[in-house]
Amino acid sequence: MAYNLGAVGFGHWFERLYAGMARTDKIHLAKVIGVSPMESKAGRLKLVGINKDTYYRMEPDAKIPKEFFDGLDIVHISNPNKYHASHTLQALGEGKITITEKTWGVDKEEFDSVIRHIRDNGLEGRAYLHLHYLHKLLTIQLSNTLKRFEPEHGRIVGVSATFFEALREDDKRRGKWLFSMENGGLFMDWVHPFEIFYRGAGADAADLKDVELYAINADYGTSDPTGIEANVELGGEHFKGDVPGTVRIAKGAPSDKKSVRFYLESGAYLDLDYVNNDVEASTGMRGCWTLVKDGRELATECPKGPDTSDFLVGDILRLAEGERAGFGTEYMERIFGAQWQYRKIQEGKGLISSKEKVAGFIGRGAGLDL
Repeated sequence: MAYNLGAVGFGHWFERLYAGMARTDKIHLAKVIGVSPMESKAGRLKLVGINKDTYYRMEPDAKIPKEFFDGLDIVHISNPNKYHASHTLQALGEGKITITEKTWGVDKEEFDSVIRHIRDNGLEGRAYLHLHYLHKLLTIQLSNTLKRFEPEHGRIVGVSATFFEALREDDKRRGKWLFSMENGGLFMDWVHPFEIFYRGAGADAADLKDVELYAINADYGTSDPTGIEANVELGGEHFKGDVPGTVRIAKGAPSDKKSVRFYLESGAYLDLDYVNNDVEASTGMRGCWTLVKDGRELATECPKGPDTSDFLVGDILRLAEGERAGFGTEYMERIFGAQWQYRKIQEGKGLISSKEKVAGFIGRGAGLDL
C-alpha cells in the first residue's frame, strides 16, 4: 500500500524529505500547495510528478483550501514558520498525519497551543515535529561515545557549539522572512545544538543565560541578527554538575562549520563534525567524531548508516501504520525551552556590526572556544 502525501511548501525542507521518499514506493507525492504560480516552479514540479491538476495555489496568510486534503493520508508542512501553528492544527483537524518542520509555533504561546491540542485530542500518534539533527548518526551515537571514554577521561566540563553557514543564494532570497522574529528568527532556525545536547549528550537542562547579536553579512540585511553568541548552562547524565556552554550560530559566515566540542575532565575534548544534508544525500558521509588530548588525536570514527531522510521516512511510515514514532511533546518542550528564553533575553539588545567584533566572533566560533 502507498500512502498519499500532500506538501505544504516546496522548498529545501521538502527536498530533504523527497530524497528519502524516492528510495521507497510506500509514500506517493499526491499534491503540492504554495503561494507562487505553478509556472515559477514548473520544471521542479514536473520532476516529482506534479501537474496543474495536483498543484494548488493559495494566498499568503490564508487557510489551506479544504479540497487540498481530499485523498491525502499525510501532510508535510515546510512553509514559513509563522504559518506552522495554524496549518498544523488545520491538517490535524482534517484527520491527517501531520509532519511539521522545525517548529509548531514562533513563540511559546503558539507552540503551547499546538501541544495542548495534540494532548487534549490524543493525537500524539498523528502529529510529528521533524528536527533533523535528532536523526544525525553522530547525535544518535553520542551517548555511547561519551560512555566509552568516560572511565579514562571523565565527564563533560564544558561545551562549545559552532554552526556557521557561508553565503547562500537561497538564504538571500528567503532572508526577508528567515531572520525576522515574525518567523522565530535565526535562533529558532538553528535550534539544532539543543537537539544534540538533549538527545546525544543526555542533558536534562540547557538554560540560556545571555546572548550577543551580530550583523554578519550585509547581503542578508542589517535589521535582524545573522549571528548569535549564546551562553548556556548545561547539566545531565554525562555532565560534571552544571557546566558552561557557548553556542555560536551564523549565516553568511566566511565558510561552513558545523561542530560541537565537549571538554572532558582529563583535559581531552571530543569533537563532533557534522556534514550538510546535501553531502549526506550524495555521499556515504555522515560526519566524524575525534577525541583529542594535548594536541594529539587519540581516536576517531566516521559512522556509516542511514541518512536523516531515511530516518524521517521510516518514522512517517510507522505513523501511517498506526505505530508511535519520533519524540513526544514533552521532549519537544525541553528542546524549545531555550528558544523562549532567547525571545526575552534578546529584547532591547543592539546589533554588533563592527568588522573587528564580527571577526572576533567568527574566530571564536572557528576555534570552538569555550
